Amino acid sequence: MKKSKMMSVFLTVIVLGLVLTACGKETSKPKDNGQPLTGAYKTNYTTKDGTKQPSYWYFKKDGTFLYCTPQVNSTNPKSDTEYWYGDAKRGTWELRGNDEYELKMHDLYDDDYYHLDAELDGSGDLSVSDSAKKPKYEYGTDVGCYKQKEMTCSQFMDLFNQAKASDQEKVQNNGYAKPDNDDSSTGSESSSSTTSSSSSTSSADPDEIGRAVYKLVFPSEEVDSVEQDGDSYYVSNQYHSADSTIRFQINGDKVTYWTQAAGDTTADGHNEEHTVSISSLLGG
Repeated sequence: MKKSKMMSVFLTVIVLGLVLTACGKETSKPKDNGQPLTGAYKTNYTTKDGTKQPSYWYFKKDGTFLYCTPQVNSTNPKSDTEYWYGDAKRGTWELRGNDEYELKMHDLYDDDYYHLDAELDGSGDLSVSDSAKKPKYEYGTDVGCYKQKEMTCSQFMDLFNQAKASDQEKVQNNGYAKPDNDDSSTGSESSSSTTSSSSSTSSADPDEIGRAVYKLVFPSEEVDSVEQDGDSYYVSNQYHSADSTIRFQINGDKVTYWTQAAGDTTADGHNEEHTVSISSLLGG
């Protein structure tokens, strides 16, 4: 009888142990990593004179996307504007986890660039906002991007190419940077052999440039952040110390950056100037 009682206690301990182990596994279950962004989205906009001018996104599983705002004629008979130019942009997306994403995009034909936060809701729509509180180029806050399940890639590219031509016309008419026709990074079109290296750098992302500069100076280090301060940018590793931070400026199709000269022992002695073309820096 005593032996049977001890066996019962022993079995109870084993069962409790299994329950606790199961609970432990449940609490340590990893969070949902989210899903890749794919397909077409639409964002509704209204111009200053009340004309509707929607924008469209097309995301690919490889981490790239295209964005366009096709040109539209003004619908306001009292407006001084005959039509509203289009915009064409491209970019990359990165999953942060739990259906939250980081988007980086820039215009094909001028220097506008955007760092954005995006979140996917239960219906498959996206909410997009500027990452910085006071960005140099403002996109907006909680901008709705609505899933377009019926839109094919071909239909999107028709809109994109129309917007692209309008965007190029706008830039040329306003005397901005030379057009950048290289869309090969998005896989939308094959790159043109006639595209000059200088034109392909006019809309380069400062974040991309900063990482390339840092790779030159510290080949074995990983970049943690690229921050803007006035007309300069600062790129650093995880330590953010003075001697691990590189300052650089973008001037047209060239980048100037500063490093510590040989023999200089001051912690922030970044007094040696270097200038490199963006095309060679990015391997263009």
